[in-house]
Amino acid sequence: MRERKTVTVLAPAKLNLALDVVGLLPNGYHDLDMTMQAITLYERVELRRSAGLYLALPGSRVAANDKNTAIKAALAFFDYTGLLAGVDITVHKAVPVRAGMAGGSADAAAVLVGMNELYGARLSMSELCALGAKIGADVPFALMGGTCRVRGVGDFLRPLPPCPD
Repeated sequence: MRERKTVTVLAPAKLNLALDVVGLLPNGYHDLDMTMQAITLYERVELRRSAGLYLALPGSRVAANDKNTAIKAALAFFDYTGLLAGVDITVHKAVPVRAGMAGGSADAAAVLVGMNELYGARLSMSELCALGAKIGADVPFALMGGTCRVRGVGDFLRPLPPCPD
């Protein structure tokens, strides 16, 4: 089997079809009950094996620094797997920033999925979702995709039948 040097992952945006605040959790966060839908608007995330860690966001005004969810995802992946490696990440942004469409969360999910493939780590969806939840509330949904009922702070997901066209 040939070692992969690059991986490209599409990172779909999402819409909240329903969002209800059903309470307040002991940690101060809102307890939510939502229906989320992945949509066909997406960002393209390219990952390439490297010795370091680098993020490029061509044409975007989003900062390419350690606060970016793509970098947080890469660091979480390396910390969890113990791999001593690096990755160059290029995110081609298309989702409106701060529009509630989970562009950054989708990027983080794409990085986790892509690095899992790039490095053959074979992490399960449960492991990826647990890592993703530490990065952002929408990351587990971005990993699952489709149509889901999402509860808590985004940590309880139940797949639903697809929405009609």
